[in-house]
Amino acid sequence: MTNLLAPDTGPSQADLAVWREDARHGEGSPWLTATQADALARYALKFAEGVHMMEAIAPRFREPPRDVSWEILGDDAEGDNWDDHRLPQRAYALFQKKLNWAQRDGAVLHYKVWLKKAGQ
Repeated sequence: MTNLLAPDTGPSQADLAVWREDARHGEGSPWLTATQADALARYALKFAEGVHMMEAIAPRFREPPRDVSWEILGDDAEGDNWDDHRLPQRAYALFQKKLNWAQRDGAVLHYKVWLKKAGQ
């Protein structure tokens, strides 16, 4: 009998654990696709951690004109930055919004994220 369930194409728990550890220190996570970065951000929420900084790069040269509003997390309007609130859920909402903006504009980006514990 054929298995009709869609294969699980997301990152493994082991990958998420390694990325989370990297994202809590120094150079941050490895460069991740939008799907992988989102999975890491959601995984971090289980540990009361949030994305306090993010950078993005274009892995190909045919991207739309650069819009840093969807490339950087940590240099946002007053009240939106991690240091203004230190709330993982709020940081995730902004992170997700930026991923959606990039997708809307047709940008294919890779992301590096840094995580912090709530309140830190």
